[in-house]
Amino acid sequence: MNLDIQETYFGWAELQRTQDCARPAWTAEVREDSAYRASYGSATVRHECANEDCDHGSSYSRTTVRLLCASCHAAHLVCGETRSMHHTTSRTTGIGEIPRRKAGLYVWPGEPWFDEEPHQWLVTLNKPHRIVPTDAVGEIHQVRSARGGTQYTACAVPGVDGQYGSVHGRDRIRWSRAQEGLRSLAAAAKWIAAQHNGVEDGTA
Repeated sequence: MNLDIQETYFGWAELQRTQDCARPAWTAEVREDSAYRASYGSATVRHECANEDCDHGSSYSRTTVRLLCASCHAAHLVCGETRSMHHTTSRTTGIGEIPRRKAGLYVWPGEPWFDEEPHQWLVTLNKPHRIVPTDAVGEIHQVRSARGGTQYTACAVPGVDGQYGSVHGRDRIRWSRAQEGLRSLAAAAKWIAAQHNGVEDGTA
């Protein structure tokens, strides 16, 4: 999907279950078919157009994902008009992978690049079941130096008026501090830990 590190972990909503659901057990099924668009009064009117490339016809390809919790019987239907489905693993999505432990922090991978390795990471203090923006204390990006070597850029200290990070998208974090030219992922995590600890104890 080509998501950046914050899009990988933020902006996703959990499917709702009943309040007394003790053991979530989701079953997911998908259905692909064709359907006709309804017109006024729910009448189905076939679209007549001589242009073979017309993409606003009365019929369309429909994909429906049905999710059912066998424990509490909550059900969700997610429908779309295009057949776009990808079969993959957590390694190619980033989400679902086990975080690395660096400098006392948890470093979570993003989507891999062309070499099948992640180049962005989200950093948290703890290891929550589901990461939300308030869990994050930093993020790390792998970049290339002027000579083509591998370096890392780290961002830390969330702030509404932070200078670093994108403002576009849902649940985005802006960062107040950044450091370039770090030599390893561990060094980047160590720098983030120092920034966070400094803010917490008032020394930075």
